[in-house]
Amino acid sequence: MSAAVLNFTPRVELEPIANVAVFVELCKSSSVLNAAAQFDKDVWEVGYQKGQNKVVRAIFSTLEASGRNEPEPSLPSPFLDFAKATLVYLHDKRPVVSQAVRISALRCLEAALREGTKGSRPTAVDETVLESAVALARKQAGPSAAYRIAGQLEYIADFMRSKDFITLRQRWTHGLKKPQEAGSRISKEALQARHDKLPSAATLRALGEIFYEAIEPADVMLSSNTALMLCAPERINEVLRLRRNCIVDGDGEFRGKLGLRWSGSKGFDNTTKWIPTEMAPIARKAVANMIDMSAPAQKLAAWYTANSNKLYLHEGAAHLRDKQVLTKQEIGLVLWGDETAKSAANTWALITNKLPKQPLGGRAFGFLFSDVERAVIAMLPETFPYVPGAPDLLCRDSIALIRTNEMHSARATYLCMFSCVDHGVITNAFGTRDDRASIFERFDYTEDDGSPIELRSHSLRHYLNMLAQTGGLSSAEIAIFSGRKDVRQNRAYDHMTSAEVQTPINQALKDGFTSELEPVLSVGRNLVARGEFKGLGLTAAHTTEYGWCVHDFAAEPCQMYRDCINCEEQECVKGQEQKEKNLRLLKSETEYLLKQAKTALSEEEYGADSWVKHQSGTLERVGALLSILEDPAVPVGARIRLDVANAPLITTGNIHPIKFVKNTRRRAQA
Repeated sequence: MSAAVLNFTPRVELEPIANVAVFVELCKSSSVLNAAAQFDKDVWEVGYQKGQNKVVRAIFSTLEASGRNEPEPSLPSPFLDFAKATLVYLHDKRPVVSQAVRISALRCLEAALREGTKGSRPTAVDETVLESAVALARKQAGPSAAYRIAGQLEYIADFMRSKDFITLRQRWTHGLKKPQEAGSRISKEALQARHDKLPSAATLRALGEIFYEAIEPADVMLSSNTALMLCAPERINEVLRLRRNCIVDGDGEFRGKLGLRWSGSKGFDNTTKWIPTEMAPIARKAVANMIDMSAPAQKLAAWYTANSNKLYLHEGAAHLRDKQVLTKQEIGLVLWGDETAKSAANTWALITNKLPKQPLGGRAFGFLFSDVERAVIAMLPETFPYVPGAPDLLCRDSIALIRTNEMHSARATYLCMFSCVDHGVITNAFGTRDDRASIFERFDYTEDDGSPIELRSHSLRHYLNMLAQTGGLSSAEIAIFSGRKDVRQNRAYDHMTSAEVQTPINQALKDGFTSELEPVLSVGRNLVARGEFKGLGLTAAHTTEYGWCVHDFAAEPCQMYRDCINCEEQECVKGQEQKEKNLRLLKSETEYLLKQAKTALSEEEYGADSWVKHQSGTLERVGALLSILEDPAVPVGARIRLDVANAPLITTGNIHPIKFVKNTRRRAQA
């Protein structure tokens, strides 16, 4: 985060209400969410979401007003200022992409205070008020939304209790059960969820044919964006943030491959992703289409980047640059290249932009060139020269550009202004709006039963994930290909039926997969009681990158989340060259990560102290292991485990020396 981290410590000599006042004053001057500039307003502008041109607003209205979708009345005092300060402080500590759920929780909390006749006083919050707030959330929202609101209420209650704003007998928890997800592969609900989230065969056929049939700029831009979402399982905001130089021709091990430079989201870094060979020609054509269609808009973006206060005039209107007053015909020529658009020009100047008239003799009037210039330049994106929601992407470098109104079927295209293609421009054409014809309707495509095609952009991501799953990609490969930070997020995109899951298993059995499990020699099997395992040195184990894990997974799952190097149940064996090489590589990587974490800590980046602590501990453990493995006094074949205390660990000079025994079936004992 660029803003300094806020820290509030309650003063013990003050009453809770006084501490709240001090807390509010602290947050009033913060740059987080631009609070210092807009704290006295009841509607805040809190930035842009990726792929969206509209500014995101935080509206501090009451629960009742939000239910009517109205911005007023605002939350009553003194809760209003407390809610604003809380939003700032919590965003500084735990930032979120959208403030909607957090504000909903604050609204429910304030409504519960009023319901309990506590006068909207934040210091009057207690267990009863919190329970009432959860009940209001359940009444106002669906199960999933209510669960998220309740989670924020719990977080807010913890925060208020930690700052001594309120007194609770014990830590409060909301008690709501997480709504059940359609996780079964064989239930009717799961099959319906699969149907709802995946595109139909008719939809996929239509998309492919429209891609090659499209001629109009709007249709070419739309179908090309969609084609890229079928080349790789990307989110729509990632496609809309592609750069004009996004194509990467592979070399080395990727020679002959086509890659695209993608902008990451949801915690995943920017990266180059290699497109499946079969889809490479489609991706190349889609990118070329978008570059070609956006060329006029890119020219405008480059002009305004270099001439931020100067109106762009196309070739047919260049002669008007030095004219002081423009007629309505000339304004039509400047804006749309149409001198006959007198009525539209008059509406644009007088009604839309309220420009003052300039007499031209008789009843005729015009408008100052400078006024027209200012009005047009005001149409630039608010974040110009950067793309809304992408603070590192210049408009002139973006591939998702169009001239203003170029994607609109009934409005004239501006020849002097551009817009960034956003989420709504794409999704509105997919048939999700009743008041607008979809691209499928315009090209006369329907579902197989004749019903209209409706497509959600995320359906294509679900579809490609399902193809990856049925194609045998691992969870890690699917997560990387899909741009996910956590492989557990794959679960929401798993729509394989039980039959699809079972098919590769059945095929493997037919191909003799279990034949290798049969003994080579016809010898009897000697069963060993589990109680004798310890004495024989036999344990249920699996390999790690650095050695063996002796954890009993039958008893409980891994408690270290596979952080093997920091686990005392990992065993290393001296003499295993590849695993020792992996340890040295880990040491090098950890040294680099520790350096980065320390740099972040020096810049007061939130959370950096936790990473410094973790990487320091990891580096210490790796160093301890390597010192033992590199010790000539330790024989090859020795099996070594580190104590979780980490210092002095197990070394040859410790008071608990390693005891090595020749029987390799018994591990070294401390």
